[in-house]
Amino acid sequence: MAYVIRTPENVTFEFELASIGSRALAWFVDVLVMFALIAIASQLVSPLQAVLGGFANAILLVIVFLVQWWYSALLEWLWGGQTVGKRLVGLRTLSEDGVRIGFVQAVVRNLVRIVDLLPGLYLVGGASALLDTNRRRLGDLAAGTIVVRERKAPAPSAVVPPSERYNTFVEDPAVALACRRITAPEREVMVGLSLRREQLPLPVRRELFAQLAAHLEERLGVARPSFFSEEKYVLNLTAVALGQRGAEARA
Repeated sequence: MAYVIRTPENVTFEFELASIGSRALAWFVDVLVMFALIAIASQLVSPLQAVLGGFANAILLVIVFLVQWWYSALLEWLWGGQTVGKRLVGLRTLSEDGVRIGFVQAVVRNLVRIVDLLPGLYLVGGASALLDTNRRRLGDLAAGTIVVRERKAPAPSAVVPPSERYNTFVEDPAVALACRRITAPEREVMVGLSLRREQLPLPVRRELFAQLAAHLEERLGVARPSFFSEEKYVLNLTAVALGQRGAEARA
């Protein structure tokens, strides 16, 4: 199922919504991770009980509370909408407008989870996801978020043809800094158009690249060199953005 966003500039972004099954699998993995963290904490605190007595048990209860209520919220905030389970399954939480979720959104969607879990086995949340056209549980509705399937980004070499492989943008730190402001929806459009350009009629291809180049030039503040066509401008920016994403994934 697709989730479509149309910007004021009339640019369309499309995401694949995560299925209920894949979300359940990601949550199961996260539950296992939380159990493992609590078990490790219990082993670390156990030797302190002989010295601290009841205070050691209080410490363990605090750790259990932090793991249960802040594991997902903090990871989704720090990892751009992903937990360990979501990362392994290939899912990501985004704001409804397609951008990275903020701290408040991450907290709200996870605090409302207590309602989604009622009366047990995620029945309320599952029913909400089944009834909602965008597969949102109550936490998503409250926080204004969606969960999408992450698309594997192609290598930069798949975007720029061999004859145009040399990219002057790669060596420009100002361009590299500007490319970090490219949002996930913008990157999806850039990659999609770059990979499908050969399949488009030439007039449509030129028009789409011209619109996207104008949008990126205005928003990023990266001037298009006079010797760059609109298409080459977009291709080179896309290659830089994909290179940065690949470096972040390897870090």
